[in-house]
Order: sequence, then C-alpha cells, then structure tokens
Amino acid sequence: MAENATKSSEAVAPPEGLTPPERRTPLALRQPVEGAPGTLRLAEMPFAGKFILRLDPVRGGEAFREAAGLDLPAAPLMSVVNGERVVFWLGPDEFLLLVPETEAAAFAEAVEKGLAGQHHQLVDVSDYYTAIEISGRKAREALMKLTTLDLHPRGFPVGHVAGSNFARAQGWLWLEHGEEETARFRLYVRWSMADYLWCVLADAGREWGVPEQIPAADETFLTESVHSKKA
Repeated sequence: MAENATKSSEAVAPPEGLTPPERRTPLALRQPVEGAPGTLRLAEMPFAGKFILRLDPVRGGEAFREAAGLDLPAAPLMSVVNGERVVFWLGPDEFLLLVPETEAAAFAEAVEKGLAGQHHQLVDVSDYYTAIEISGRKAREALMKLTTLDLHPRGFPVGHVAGSNFARAQGWLWLEHGEEETARFRLYVRWSMADYLWCVLADAGREWGVPEQIPAADETFLTESVHSKKA
C-alpha cells in the first residue's frame, strides 16, 4: 500500500474561451419519486465528498480523530456520525468517509496532514459513487426484495452498514434513521449501476404506488419485476 497516496479532485480551469462542462450526478435526470403518503420515497443524495481510507485503526485511530474530528468505528459494520461528517466501517483497515462537498478539499488536506508518518491511503471517490435515499415505513420491505441481508431491526439497527448485492448491483447500505414510520436508508452505489438500481428500487415499490421508472436509453441492464413474474 502506498503511503500518503492521494487522488486529487481539484478542478482544472478550462482554456480561455471554452465553457466548462456542466457537472451532473449519476441520477441527474431522475426526480424523487414516492408512493402512497408515508410508504416509500426514493431520492438521490448528490454532491457529497466521499473518501476511501485505508488505515490501521489501532496505530492511526487517535491521529485520525484529532485530524478529522470524529472517531473511527469501534465495531465492525457500524458507523460514526458527527454532524454532517460520517465514517463507515468497510473492513478491518478500510473506511468510507463522508463530508459535505464544500468541506471535502479542506477535510482531505487535514486528514493527510494529521496522518503524516502513518502508513495509510486516502482516495477521493466522490464522483465514483452516489447515494440513493430510501425512506418511509415500507423502506425495509422494499429493500428486502432486492437483497439477502437480514434487515429486521434486530439484525440491522440504526447506524449499521453492510455491503451486499442489491438485485444485480453491489452497494453499501446504511440505516441512518430507524423509526418505522420515518425509516431512512442510504444505499451507496457505483455510477454505472445507479440508474439500474433506481429502476429496480422503484419496481420494488410498485405495490405501494411508486411510479414505474424506465431505464435510461444506454442502460445495459434489464430490470426484472421483483414483485411479480409475467408469463
């Protein structure tokens, strides 16, 4: 593992006279959709700073806390939240760091400075992943149609994080808020899988009135109904 390896996300100014390309998210063409009131709602959570950190938490945890202002998770499959900054446990020495977009550059600089001398790697993946928020009292049931994860409140409490397959896509699922009426999950998925997953999540909510979502024109995955099979 390279020490102090960082992938820069700083914008480069376009040549004079050229208009910079419009920045968009993986689901820029999608609007939030929902079913019957309070049942299920889908929305993209765009433009957040995301970093993968590789670090031995025993040796570098204290230095990270001082630099980032929050602790690394003390237990597997859990998260730590401090305001709008969040850390997910992905593995024994691997973590996903989430910060507001406006703080991303300063945050990365502070972490790199604080971990100087520590064997670590910090990689900016802000534009590689997006997050889909799945909320409402039917959020658990909809997600259960797509994954083998145990999403019962006893097996998936608030703050829990788990990576798995969701239909044919891979992602990390985080339970941000667990009250049944206002349950709120966030599903982090790669850019290339986002539109496909949006469509199958909507399909999972059809029984509660979520409108059908037609795959994008260049979508290579075929969605299959997760609540019924057509002859």
